[in-house]
Amino acid sequence: MKLDLTTCKVRWDRDNYVPKKVYDFETEPLAGDPRKVAEAFLKENLAVLKISAALSDLQFEQVTESLGGKAVLFQQHFDGTPIHGAWVAIHINNANRIFMVMNDTVPAPTLEKKLGKRKAADFLSDNAIDAIIARKAAEYGTLATEINKENMVYAMKGTFRPVCKVKFGTEKPAGSWILFIDRVNGHVIDERNVLHKATGKGKVFLPNPVVTLDRDDLLDLKDGDNDVFAKAYKPVQLKELDSSGFLKGPYVDTTKTRNAAKSATLDFQFTRSDERFEEVMAYFHIDAVQRYIQSLGFTGGKGILNRQIRVNAHGTREDNSFYDPSPGRKDITFGDGGVDDAEDAEIIIHEYGHAIQDAIVPGYGQKTEGRAMGEGFGDYLAGTFYYRYKKAARKLKLGEWDAKGYQGGPQECLRRLESTKLYPADMDGEEHSDGEIWSAVLWQVRKLLGAKKSDTVILESHFYLSQYSDFKDGAEAIIMAEKNLYGGKRTKGLTRIFKNRGILA
Repeated sequence: MKLDLTTCKVRWDRDNYVPKKVYDFETEPLAGDPRKVAEAFLKENLAVLKISAALSDLQFEQVTESLGGKAVLFQQHFDGTPIHGAWVAIHINNANRIFMVMNDTVPAPTLEKKLGKRKAADFLSDNAIDAIIARKAAEYGTLATEINKENMVYAMKGTFRPVCKVKFGTEKPAGSWILFIDRVNGHVIDERNVLHKATGKGKVFLPNPVVTLDRDDLLDLKDGDNDVFAKAYKPVQLKELDSSGFLKGPYVDTTKTRNAAKSATLDFQFTRSDERFEEVMAYFHIDAVQRYIQSLGFTGGKGILNRQIRVNAHGTREDNSFYDPSPGRKDITFGDGGVDDAEDAEIIIHEYGHAIQDAIVPGYGQKTEGRAMGEGFGDYLAGTFYYRYKKAARKLKLGEWDAKGYQGGPQECLRRLESTKLYPADMDGEEHSDGEIWSAVLWQVRKLLGAKKSDTVILESHFYLSQYSDFKDGAEAIIMAEKNLYGGKRTKGLTRIFKNRGILA
């Protein structure tokens, strides 16, 4: 099928004036292997999409499957080298109709002009690159993971440079680093710490003692197991533990924790004065959320992070927790500053939200708005999952127990889900603050669709995003996900939500 851009919705790349995103159309049903279908569609529409690269330079990467269909990904190459961030994604729904194209390619003539042909002698040696990496790693902390290197082309201020993309993790302090090193002059032209962090401490029961006891006067008291907490404990089943005696199952492994909990009889009935209590809470709550996600239909090949994730329940003394996407890690660390973070289930699941996004879109959150969406989604996920356990006055508050241990004194909560802030007027560039806009929008979506449909649509929408997605991409992805899963019956209502917030025009 030949695309007609006059009958589709199009978002244009202002720099290169190419259609960056084409959507709100459907082809006829296309039979066959998704890769071959996508390649045939691309071949017919290269000119329409203003893709000047040869089809042979768009190398097939993968097919990702979601509830609403499949996405076929191609990465653009130049002279055999991948171009960072230059992708084409062809989205096919369950009726085998192509319904969206995302085009982040770079014009081939521009690449030829800016890069040209280089000889091997033009580039730094591997030893020289390794020396730069070692120096930077020492600046950041202590190297704690393997080093992953890949030669790429990098877009930089209207020009393009041959680079070595480097990934590694550090400890003391913890960091997950991506570097782009110019292979000609050795300059580090971009460096990012992509460690996902959440500030706060939480004591967790179901979800935490403030919620369960409906009391705002609780204090940490150095993990003291005061009588007041007795009625907050809830007996639970820890499902599918393996035979090791540790808290290890299909979706969680807490053995990264120092002096990890172990029981030959699988009896892990601890209270909060015992450091093993936080391991139990991390295991139970992550396992429960993963099973809930699967109950929505995300199973098998359509699963989302349906694998074991490692957890360190006491990984830092700071009042901080984080998901680490570094190669070889992909794990969650909880801090012990103030209220132990892993005592508040809403903090646990907020961090698990970051892991979910990274599982769907590896490297998610390269833009500030994308990171804000990550914070907002983490808050939404915790809020929607624990909604049923809360009294009315607490339903829109998050991290109420964690907030009681803040250095400046006890606070009401970490964040709320009903912010009235508008986009872009109230954006301030801080991802947790800006994330309140996104979580509030997601909560409005929940009110419109209902909890189960909303949770399904919002998870599905992540399959329509990229590393560089912004609020507008997120809004359009939710609208498309609802259309693919439920026929678009709520398109008008969803559009109204995003327009009223200022995200869509």
